[in-house]
Amino acid sequence: MNVKPLRFLVVEDHPEVAQNNCDFLRKFDSSAICIIASTPQEAIQRLKIETPDLIVLDLQFALPSGSQSAKSSLELLELIFNTYSYLNILIYSSEPAWMIKFVKSINHHCGGFVVVNKMERRKYFLAGVESALNGELKLPRELRQELNLNEKELEVLRLLCHESLTDQAIAERLHISLRVVQNHIQHLKVKLGVDEFEQKDINSRVALCMKALEQKLLLL
Repeated sequence: MNVKPLRFLVVEDHPEVAQNNCDFLRKFDSSAICIIASTPQEAIQRLKIETPDLIVLDLQFALPSGSQSAKSSLELLELIFNTYSYLNILIYSSEPAWMIKFVKSINHHCGGFVVVNKMERRKYFLAGVESALNGELKLPRELRQELNLNEKELEVLRLLCHESLTDQAIAERLHISLRVVQNHIQHLKVKLGVDEFEQKDINSRVALCMKALEQKLLLL
């Protein structure tokens, strides 16, 4: 059976950085097809043609005056949240705080959403690509603190903690796929901060339920 190559859309106005991103994406998948959009407006036109497996987006773009602005990239993000709710997104930027206004949209986005700081080593870029493609949520601390649980996550949390259901049982109860349940649980761990520290003596699912009780998200 032929497997379709992954398709990446890199939105970056520095040609060398954009090409470098594509080179690293091909390290993740040598058969990947990497398309470069030099502006968010160009990326919008590409999205009208096809939906990639992952979009890699810088937040700051040069203005004719020579200064930098996040206005056009944030407009692109708003379009994605409103129109492409299952698109996997990797924000690759040194200024993640620009996204604080979009925390509510991130909270309800169905695709993967990962933020990697450009100041980090490239291994974190590749790890972020994998996480985003897996539908995971990975955010810096300043964005995590603004997150709230949505209704579906609260429902999964109740079934996990009150009824002690397995992932598969939760999937069957809610009529959703196992992968979607696993993504909900991963998002819960991020939002409740369970993934930030190593649980040496406590199962991560138990820690998740303990944290939910502590924050009054569940009743005894």
